[in-house]
Parts: sequence; structure tokens; C-alpha cells
Amino acid sequence: MSQQPQPISVKPTDFEADVDASTSEAVNVALGDKPKKREVTLGERTTRRGSFFQIFSSRAAGGPASRPMRRNSLFEVMTRRRSSTDASKMPRNPAMVVDLQTARESEGGKGTVPDKAAGTGADTALAPGGEVDIFELRNIGFILQYFAIGIIYGGLPATIYGLFLGYLSVPGYVYATAGVITTLPWSFKFFFGMLNDCVPIAGYRRKPYMVIGWALCCAMLVFLSTHTLPEPYYCFVNGTYLEEEPPCNPSAKEKGGEYAMLMCLAALGYVVADVGADGLMVQYAQREPQETRGQTQTMIYLVRTLGVVVATALVGLCMNGKEYNGTFDWTLSYNQICAILAVPAGVMVPVSWFLVQEEKVRMQMGGGGTHEGEIIGDEAHGGAPTTFRAYLRQSWDLLSSRAFFFVVLFNFFEPFVGRISTTAGGYVKSEWAGVKSLQNQMFSLVSSLVFAFGLYQVKKRFLNYSWRKMLAVTTVILNATDMLIAFLTIFDVVRNQYFYLGETILDEIPAAANFVVGTYIIVEMADVGNEGLTYGLLTTISNLGSPFARAVGNQIFGAFKQNLSERQNYVEDTPSFRNAVALSFGMSYAFSFAALGFLVLLPRQKEEAQARKAAWGRSPAYAYTTVALLACALCYSLSVNFLAMFPDTMCLKFAGGSGCGGGGGGGNSTSV
Repeated sequence: MSQQPQPISVKPTDFEADVDASTSEAVNVALGDKPKKREVTLGERTTRRGSFFQIFSSRAAGGPASRPMRRNSLFEVMTRRRSSTDASKMPRNPAMVVDLQTARESEGGKGTVPDKAAGTGADTALAPGGEVDIFELRNIGFILQYFAIGIIYGGLPATIYGLFLGYLSVPGYVYATAGVITTLPWSFKFFFGMLNDCVPIAGYRRKPYMVIGWALCCAMLVFLSTHTLPEPYYCFVNGTYLEEEPPCNPSAKEKGGEYAMLMCLAALGYVVADVGADGLMVQYAQREPQETRGQTQTMIYLVRTLGVVVATALVGLCMNGKEYNGTFDWTLSYNQICAILAVPAGVMVPVSWFLVQEEKVRMQMGGGGTHEGEIIGDEAHGGAPTTFRAYLRQSWDLLSSRAFFFVVLFNFFEPFVGRISTTAGGYVKSEWAGVKSLQNQMFSLVSSLVFAFGLYQVKKRFLNYSWRKMLAVTTVILNATDMLIAFLTIFDVVRNQYFYLGETILDEIPAAANFVVGTYIIVEMADVGNEGLTYGLLTTISNLGSPFARAVGNQIFGAFKQNLSERQNYVEDTPSFRNAVALSFGMSYAFSFAALGFLVLLPRQKEEAQARKAAWGRSPAYAYTTVALLACALCYSLSVNFLAMFPDTMCLKFAGGSGCGGGGGGGNSTSV
């Protein structure tokens, strides 16, 4: 159970001057307060120029291929001087004046949401500046961030199946935990988001962190490429991997934690870079009008998925030797794959600095002047806070929002409950279904394409469809199909690797819907100046659900009388053991269906999300609860998952092992 496309025609649209209204000021106006004065920037009316992607798509759809008119570039828009025009003379954004009575009715459970506000185009954007054409050449560095992230994000996890189950032959729960550990840095995005928003480097908030992140990622991948692998677990004689014979290197199974930790550090680097890119992405998305808001993040994740496809194909075709649970007589080693992955990470260091467009930020000095390198503005003017303390105040205010709190609860509990899964999955795949490394990676590649197709369909057809219904329908249908495939394999009705891998593809449809909905919510919750924090905090809580679920899953399924993580039990394949495995899968599906109950916490769509922000109250209790939930879940999941990685502690029942009785070295005490 795990986790691109008909041409799009984009119609060029005229847009008016930048709009002077932030969400918080609009709510004050709706409540009867006088609008606060602020400085704004007026852009001259321009005619939007279609990008290469838009022109290509228009032609493919049969549209005219007329010569495009020139428009202001992102760099020109971002570097325009502020004017001293009084904010009271500027037009208000009618989309931000929320119908509070309708919002209160929605809060009261009547099921209504505000009508779309009057105005179109830039009038319905959450932030001024006009839409950003992410396909312009000057923005190529922004797009390449996500392609490179996709390569590492797809490449490192793709090596786990062959390395951990094939070469090292680790216990099943260690294999399941390794996949979580290598993506654990995603659980710290809130911290990196705070640094992005509050601690600029050399005058920039985003791209220095991209440079630092990619440099760390490249360094760790180079280290992995030179870190000598132990001898494989089973004997490798004359090109044959003797899995039916006694192991030649039993201690190899204890090395899984070491490689998982090193891959975790490599992932830490690209996550730091990703947070910087996400901060820019939220800023761009908030400048989109309401009717199309969501296209930017959908498109950049399509690009990221393309990177995943490239990396998966690389690992599937080139790391498919028999010692990696593959079928080829030749193979690139794990070290050589890491060396190849280090190349795009290294290239992104100069690309992040020279090809990412970002305006320097400034801050008022004590004498009233300004200097480059820090943030200028304040909350009242819709800009970023002037000091770190002011930023923390704004962050606490965000955490105190009831609307934000509901999203926090959904982002944590839905993945936590829904992803409590059996530790038997790895060996059911490798031993009973007979899935080889090449087929596993090729189906993963197809899964990535299906994921991209799901993103495209959401963007094309379901951009304004109910988020609750979208997640409920896809989850129910796909879990029902997945159950059929799993149980037919467990009870030896159909044991075929191609049949079993079908569930890998099917799982990507609800995964795409869930992922996109999560990013849409973040854009609606973010305020001007705290984009990085909002994105980092919500994605941290969402990503924390997986390691927390894995920790709980290790303990639940580690308590089974028959050891679900011992390979020999799958080789013997007794009826009683099949029943135990089937029970563990049934419990996993039950948790997945139970997670649907948390959909009531989710806004139905963008209008309701904005209505909640406007009408729902605030309380420090929400902030205290969020911080406590985050701290407890993080400490618990780190403790359990890391204990499963070290040889001396991986046998502990607390970590998912079968106990360390008998004083043995931890890694070998995994059988009942």
C-alpha cells in the first residue's frame, strides 16, 4: 500500500492595476472598521504575454498563433518602486470583503458557503502584483528546483527496495521504517520555513537556503557514493545470489539503519531547498485570481513528478542486479547510483543563486534609515514583520485561529490514522508476489505518471470541486480495489508480480487528490509575510503523520504472536501465518476508512476556507494545543523510528522488534 496529458489552452487576459487589500484589512472593513493607510504600488496596465507553454498549448488546441504582446516580467513587477499614494484612494479588493453572516451560517452547520465575491482577475487575488508566468525563461530556476527535487525525492527511496530487502535483507519492520526515516526531514519544514521568512541571508529570504540545501544534499550523496557497502547478506557465487542457502554475512541486516540515516541527511539538504522554493510558490499562487488559484502549485508538482519518473527509471534499469532483488547479470552499484544523483544536486547550487528571481528585502534601522538584507514592513501594512519577535507574534496569532486549528487537526490525524499499516507489506511483495526490482521500479514509474495525471485532472476538471467529496470518493474506491488484490495474493489465489503491483498504481489517484487539496488549503491559510511559515507548519504536521503512524504500526503489528517481519515465515507459508498476515492487512484498511471521519474538519472549498478565516474566532488554547500536539508526536515518532535503526535497539518491542530476551545482539533477535 503506497503512495501528464491533453493540451491546456490558456487564454491571454488583460489585468488592471495591483490591488490594495490584504485579507486581514478586508475583514476589518467588513466589520465596520476604517481601513488603515498603507503604501501600495500601482502597476501600469499591461497586456499579458503568453509563455512558450501557453503558445504551444493554444496551437495544439487549435487556437490562433498570433504574435504575443509584451507584458511586465516578474523581475520588473517585483522591483517597481513604491509610491506614496494614500491607501484610502486605492480601490478595495471586493473579493476580500467576506459575507460574514453567510460565514457564520456555514460555521453553524447549515452547509452554506459564501458566494464568489464580485470582481474577476486580479480583483480576486489574495495578494497584489498580478499573475506570475512561471514558464518564462527568467523563472527557469524556480521550475528547475522542483525537477531536481523530484530526482532526489524519487531516486533515494527507489533504492530502498533492492538495497534493504535484497542486498542487506533487513527485517520487515526495519524496511518499513527505513522508508520513513529517509523522508523524515519533511517533518521539520516548519523550522526551515521560519528561517526563510525571518532570517534573510545576504538580503534574500529564499535562494540562499536553496544554495545551502543543495550543497548539503550534494555533499552527502558524494559521501554515500564513496562509503563502502558491506558484503551482501546471502552468498553471491558465479553471478547467482543464493537466497535459499544460509547467509554468508548475517551482520549485513544490522547495517540498514546506517544507510537510512545517511540518506536522511541527504534528504535534509533537498528539503531545505524545497522550503525556499515553496515560499516563492505560495507568493506566486496568492497572486492568482480565485477562479484559477491552484494552477501554479499543481503545475510545479507536475514538474516534480517528471523528476521522480526520471529517477525511478534510472534506478529500475541500472540497479537491477540479482543481489538487489533484480534479474540482470550486470548492475550499477548503490554507490554509483548515489554518485549520479549527486550531479543534479551539485548543478542546482549555481542555478539557485543565479537563475532564481527574488527581490532583496530591507528593514528600518534605529535612525529611521534602511539597510538591505532584512525585512521591511509590518503586519498592519500587510508586509512581513519588522522583528523576529513581531514575526513570532504573527505566527502565534496564526496558530490561535480556530480556522487554522481545524486544518491542523485534519493535516495530522488524517495521515496518522490512515497510514497505520502492516509491517508485512514488504515481504508479501518480495516473497509471495515475487516482485523483482526492475518491475517494482517500472510500476513505480507508471505510478508517478498516474500521480501526475491525477494532478492534471484536478487542475483541469476539479479545481473548484468539493475537497471533501474528492477525497472520500477516491479513498473508498481505491481501498476497495486494493483489498481485493492483497487478499488474493495472501491466500495464494493469484500470486503474480504484475497483478500485485497494480495496487501501487491505483494508490496514486487518491494520493494525488490528497496532496493537491493539502497545498490548496495552505495557500488559503497563508497571510502576506508568513508564507514560508504557513507552508512549513502545515506540511510539517501532515508529514509528521507518516512517521507517527509508522511508529504506532510497528508497535501494533509487532505484538502479533507470529512475527510479520521475519522472512522465514513467508518462505514456510503456513495457513495460520496467512491468516495472521490477512488480519494485519484488514486492520490497515480499517484504519484507512476510519481516517475519512476527519474530513469534517476540512473546508469544502476555497470560499469556505476564506469564510472561516474571516468569521471564526481566536483563542490561545488552539495555539497551545497545536504546539503540544506537534512536540509530543515528533518526540514519540523520532524515538520509536530511530530505535528501529540501531543494531543494539532494533530488537526492542517498543521499536517493533520481537524482544531482546536472551541478551543477543539486537539485529538477530527478530524471530518468535
